[in-house]
Amino acid sequence: MFEDLRRAFREAMDNFQKELSRDHVPGTVDRLLSGMVDEVTEAKTRLADLEHQLEKTRAEAAREASEIATCDRRAEMARQIGDEETERVAMEYGDRHRRRKEVLDNKAEALAEEVVLRTGEVDEMLDKVKEARTRRDALAAESGRTGARESIRESDALFSELDRMAEKIGDTNAEADAARSMGEFDLRVDPDEPIRRPAVDYDAALEELKRRMGRSD
Repeated sequence: MFEDLRRAFREAMDNFQKELSRDHVPGTVDRLLSGMVDEVTEAKTRLADLEHQLEKTRAEAAREASEIATCDRRAEMARQIGDEETERVAMEYGDRHRRRKEVLDNKAEALAEEVVLRTGEVDEMLDKVKEARTRRDALAAESGRTGARESIRESDALFSELDRMAEKIGDTNAEADAARSMGEFDLRVDPDEPIRRPAVDYDAALEELKRRMGRSD
């Protein structure tokens, strides 16, 4: 799943580069940035899942270690009183728990390595999104469209949240909070949509003009 996310992110990044080269308005660019942020958010959620699996696996391995110690004590007590059957059973159970612990230890080691790998990938994705944001801002500075400026103001909140997300890497609970909070923002912008202008009350304006001129009907 992480590979699928990385491919989707790279595709969004490539499209972003193409849009910049065509000097498209920031509304189009912001839509692509929004997609990139979605990929980062999902990647962070999956990273949090991996961290949870690692924690759970280590806890299971610790329980197996406790069972091993219990079986060893029982086997030793049985040996001291000459109870060979109880000693044999305790040793068999101890061996089973040792095999389970070995499997869990190997699983935990693999998960820990993957967490390190995926954390690096998420950090890299965050850096690329921030770089893309900088380039978007530069393009926006060259565009005088009111709609573009409004789009940028709306997306500033999202990128502020993105900056906070970057500081929470490694905290499982924060990963889930960051993923949920990203869903509150919407950067869907249609560059072809006409710019909305405030409605003007012409009757009121006319009355005000008459008042200033000292006239009345």
